[in-house]
Amino acid sequence: MIEELERAYRRLPRGGTLLAVLVAAHVLLKLALLPKVGHTPFVGDEAYYVDGGKALSNLVRDLVGLGPLDSSELERHVVGSGWFMPGMSALLTPLFLLDPDASTFVIRCYLGVVSTVVLLLTVRTVRRTFGDRYAALLLVFPGLVPMYLLFMYGAWGDLNAGLLVVMLICHLVSIFRQVRKGVGFSLREGAWLGLVGIVIVYLRSSTALLVGGLFLVLFVALVVLLRRRERLRGVGAMALAGVVFIGLLLPWSVAASHTLGGRVVTTTSVPTVLANTFGEYDRICFGPCDPGSTIWFSPLRYAREVARATDGDQVGIQSEMSAYARQDVTPHSYSRDVLGNFYAYALEPAGYNDQLMDPDTDGDTFTYWFVTLLTTLMWYLSLVVLVWVLLLATRRSFESQILSIVLKLGLGALLTQPFIHLASARYWPTAAPLLALALGLWLQVRAERRVAVGVAHDLPAVPQAVGAPTPAAVHRGLYWVQLGLAVASVAVALGILVLAI
Repeated sequence: MIEELERAYRRLPRGGTLLAVLVAAHVLLKLALLPKVGHTPFVGDEAYYVDGGKALSNLVRDLVGLGPLDSSELERHVVGSGWFMPGMSALLTPLFLLDPDASTFVIRCYLGVVSTVVLLLTVRTVRRTFGDRYAALLLVFPGLVPMYLLFMYGAWGDLNAGLLVVMLICHLVSIFRQVRKGVGFSLREGAWLGLVGIVIVYLRSSTALLVGGLFLVLFVALVVLLRRRERLRGVGAMALAGVVFIGLLLPWSVAASHTLGGRVVTTTSVPTVLANTFGEYDRICFGPCDPGSTIWFSPLRYAREVARATDGDQVGIQSEMSAYARQDVTPHSYSRDVLGNFYAYALEPAGYNDQLMDPDTDGDTFTYWFVTLLTTLMWYLSLVVLVWVLLLATRRSFESQILSIVLKLGLGALLTQPFIHLASARYWPTAAPLLALALGLWLQVRAERRVAVGVAHDLPAVPQAVGAPTPAAVHRGLYWVQLGLAVASVAVALGILVLAI
């Protein structure tokens, strides 16, 4: 079966022709699905991002017109409760500058265009870094997954954040190639690294762990693999990446902290999320919450009222409420909740189809089931690749070893969500583009095994610096890092299963 697929792939058009065909297929399928989602009312968090975009557009108008700034509007619609960072709101701002009263259909069309542009920029970056095969795979998965295309019309930040994570990985791999040769990277590359990292976090705050982890791995590689002047150069560029990241995070952090009266780094939702995910809802408000609202807004309203009455910090009060609700959490109950979250995250990829498409309204059951069944098939096949890359420990080329490590860390960071947050089918689009790289790596490792690539074929093109690890030592070290990450993945999975039984 695998050999037949590979033979079919070799018969396809090459290079730019194949990519052009896949881009056309992506655009046509996406346009075909537009009528099914174009007029769908905004779902959940989408409404917040849209209101935030309108508020930011008003801020731009006030700044351009040198008029008074409406800080109360920013506090209500941009900072709000501090649950969401304003990345998607900023992305919507240009639309509302041109059309302040844009309809739902216009907003979804705009988001569809923007998301396709981001996808194509990512494909271009992947092609430059890894070649045509990886770029083509990205256009197929997730570029032709029907549910992913529906999400591309959405105002959530998860999807665009996932594409930018792939751009970040490409940039990191390019830097690792230089480091392998004993060469540091430039301040310009460091600034770009920090910029991409903070944009990802603004789009989806939960990716902070992923970005921070990849930055840490790069820093360790600079210290271990480089020597003298090149090490100083690399560390300096890494420091600039950190400065850019923190410098662009500060405006949001300061504004949110000032508005909410407590320290906010990225978002304030973690305490309430933990309480609703693993605690007892009847204890979140130090007892039952107001039944007249949702599980999210009732605790928030209660925390605000307590803060107002006691002149306290509502962010700190939410943490106390969360701890009280989770007093009776046990390893068994926690593990069962985590497994339930994993089921919602990974095993129901078309779970949001009912909210974005309604066959009972338009009578189009064919499109509904086409989206559901094809998405489920493509996603379940990708899960096989996910398991493979998490368990992979290759001794082949430096290139495949580095990508194996980076993908393990990236996917592992994204898969922490079920451990801390209620999960749903809305979140897998963040991880989907990484699985395209994982499939490309699978094909690359198979090809390397055929030609028996070894360390001798993957030596640096420049002489080793005095005191630097030898290529053979680096090769062995990267293998053991992969093996350690694979063992950790198995240990976590088995631990959760055993505790849940």
